Amino acid sequence: MCGIAGLIYYNSALYDSLGSTLLSLIQPLETRGPDSCGVALYSEQVTAAQIKLLLHGNSPTPWPQVQQWLEQQLAAMNSPVDCQPIPEGLRLVIDLANGNFDPAQFKQALHSQFPMLQVVGMGQAMEIYKETGAIELLNRKYGLNHFSGTHGIGHTRMATESVVDTHHSHPFTSSYDLALVHNGQVSNYYKLRFQLEQMGAVFETQNDSEAIAHYIHYQLLQGKSLEAGLYQLLDDIDGTYTFLVATRDKVALVRDKFAAKPAVIYEAEDMVAIASEYRALLNLPNFDSNATIREPSAGEINIWSVLPTAKETAERTLVNR
Repeated sequence: MCGIAGLIYYNSALYDSLGSTLLSLIQPLETRGPDSCGVALYSEQVTAAQIKLLLHGNSPTPWPQVQQWLEQQLAAMNSPVDCQPIPEGLRLVIDLANGNFDPAQFKQALHSQFPMLQVVGMGQAMEIYKETGAIELLNRKYGLNHFSGTHGIGHTRMATESVVDTHHSHPFTSSYDLALVHNGQVSNYYKLRFQLEQMGAVFETQNDSEAIAHYIHYQLLQGKSLEAGLYQLLDDIDGTYTFLVATRDKVALVRDKFAAKPAVIYEAEDMVAIASEYRALLNLPNFDSNATIREPSAGEINIWSVLPTAKETAERTLVNR
């Protein structure tokens, strides 16, 4: 049993509260899983010719040596980098304007040189922060209360199978600006993983949730829309699950055909919030009891576009299976 939460703002006046409000949604859900927690937060803080990359080390790491190696490697790719130390990691901003940065090649070289390191997230908008233990610790460590952005998703975990460490914590990512948080179990995980690995996916954990992230990335690589890919997912992924997936410009909520894992949607004029339990929504700073509050049906897919305009113009797609 885990807890998931999501938040989308359609009013720029609210952006500065993204981090604090998302954390307040997740905190009540810690009773569903106290082992670890994490968030994927989205903001436009780099130029079109840059990407953000977050590194984390689960064990003692020689960070000065890592930083020196990174600067040398990226200079060889003609991709200047700005390295910013964060607790147990580095936040990189890589300039792609005149370079030949290859993310797969970079990750392979990094893991070969520093096997204790993990690329937690990569993209122009997304930043992923996760930690074992409580939301309060995560916030103290990274100062997420002050994070300003448009949307985000979060998770609190009760481990049922795989290891309890930061690498196995949610959110999971499989490509630029794509993050996933999941409550449930993938029954055909090993078959699904084998199929995805045959198609080029590189797994970094034994967590079944990572397979969902890779599956969605594969569907997008085939040229499918997010809606079409998620529609197919309901046929291809067995189990009981509810999950949130976020990209640079969309957030989607998927509930399996059995509706065994809970979710509640809150839609107001200037925001959308999603949580595993209604009580978490009561932590919203301006909770409106007159907002549309509902539980998605079995096999229902909801997709919200993240736009810098009024909520009325945002795409909202419902698919009922």
